[in-house]
Amino acid sequence: MSEPISRRALILQEAAHLFREKGYPGANLRELARRSGIQGGSIYHHFASKQEILFQLMDNTMSDMIERLSERLIDSQTPYEKLRTTVYFHIEYHVTGPDQTYITDDELRNLEPENYLRVVAKRDRYQKIIEEIMLAGKTEEGWRLAEPKLYTRALIKMCAGVATWFNPDGDMSITQVAEAYADLLCNGLLPR
Repeated sequence: MSEPISRRALILQEAAHLFREKGYPGANLRELARRSGIQGGSIYHHFASKQEILFQLMDNTMSDMIERLSERLIDSQTPYEKLRTTVYFHIEYHVTGPDQTYITDDELRNLEPENYLRVVAKRDRYQKIIEEIMLAGKTEEGWRLAEPKLYTRALIKMCAGVATWFNPDGDMSITQVAEAYADLLCNGLLPR
């Protein structure tokens, strides 16, 4: 049996749906309160502003991604294994949490400067994990890798994009899609 979701977590979950549906500027707190099953002013018992909700959504998502990817990488030994693990994780995370990941990817421009810098710092930490895998692959396994930052960004965008078209009732499972993407990426990096 799963634990009941806290009111704060429910508000964040509903905010992710609402912000994705209407965009951050088009969403209002009155509708968010209604969707969360609380009175309009009750939002302020949990969050000071709509900006705090947006920041919290993005900050939580990036923290979760860093923590969960780091945990998954513990059992991977080689750069090749780590890259495959990363591809699987990134696709699975984006497909199973599309509202949160969409908001984190698409609404950065709506963060206030201080919040923007904090979220971007976490995004950069996540990218650095992947970039270090790429560099280790170049050094240890001879990967053809001219621009590690560019390849890292390409991997992130390519894998995140699966969430825009993936159909759980379609011909392929998340695992099958991740396997195909991992093969594409890994085989493209192998020395010739």
